[in-house]
Amino acid sequence: MAKLQARGWSLSRTLRTSLASPTLRGAVLVVAAALAFSTLGSLAGIAYRAGMGSATFVTVRAVVGAGLLAVLLAWHPASHVPLRGLPPREKVLLGAAMIANATLNLALFAAYGQMAVALVLAVYFTYPMLVATASVLIGRERFTATRSAGLALALCGVALVLWDQVGQASLTPVGVAWALAAAGCQAGYLVVSRAGYTRVPAEQATALMLGGGALLAALVALLTDLPSGRLLAWSGDSGAWLAVIVAGVLGAAAAKTWLLRGVRLLGGTRTAVLMLLEPVAGALLAFAVLGQHLTLLQAAGGLVILGAALLVQRPAPGRTRVPPAQATTS
Repeated sequence: MAKLQARGWSLSRTLRTSLASPTLRGAVLVVAAALAFSTLGSLAGIAYRAGMGSATFVTVRAVVGAGLLAVLLAWHPASHVPLRGLPPREKVLLGAAMIANATLNLALFAAYGQMAVALVLAVYFTYPMLVATASVLIGRERFTATRSAGLALALCGVALVLWDQVGQASLTPVGVAWALAAAGCQAGYLVVSRAGYTRVPAEQATALMLGGGALLAALVALLTDLPSGRLLAWSGDSGAWLAVIVAGVLGAAAAKTWLLRGVRLLGGTRTAVLMLLEPVAGALLAFAVLGQHLTLLQAAGGLVILGAALLVQRPAPGRTRVPPAQATTS
């Protein structure tokens, strides 16, 4: 009995030590964010069936998420900082992250209007390579054989997940350009958010991101969904309301806060590759909720992405770390 108790205590202590690791905590947060983001496709499908337009969905989702975080910040005044007191550099980087985050949705909307969704996603999910390249150029990380193999595997996994749908669609230069712009915005957001404004708590920064995104999405909704009658056509459907509220709480406020906390702890490249679990989880959820077909290629792609994520999590020598005092302010 004494030996069993000693083993149990040792296992518990090991578990507590592992959970205290910033890398593990960051990975858990990013995986949670990817899973939360993966619900958006199915939730949007429910809302679209009720007549809601995509721009309206994104607008309401962002408003719900920003509103929830604003209430939480008001309830806990100590959880936010006065923006006027930020150093000029952090103000600039925070503004850059807000612009990148807001422009991301606009670019995706434009791409979806030019090409099939699968093709857009195939181009968009090249952003981990952009994040890795930018991190190397600014001296934060180094390309190693293991990390390069992980990135290559990740891109192959995404190709497998989207292969069946991509084969039935055709590329357009304008669509590719918009999808690449969206990938660049996401990459820029992750690189800047890694250590650009660490004095701003994650909840406050996310509220600002969602607020700015809501303004831009609302403008797009007025230009696209209002003339087509989709701006309010869904308002009498309780299922659409439930879908967009869950999307705002889980797929916006929670997911973006977790992602920001995760990238601050984990780094840009690791975060970007782990986020590739999003299309895998999204395909599984669409299979379960919407009855969409799940192929062997998609399952294989998911396994490849999981393997790539494990490879990329291995530490790369020469990686620049954020000072602990800054990394823990989120």
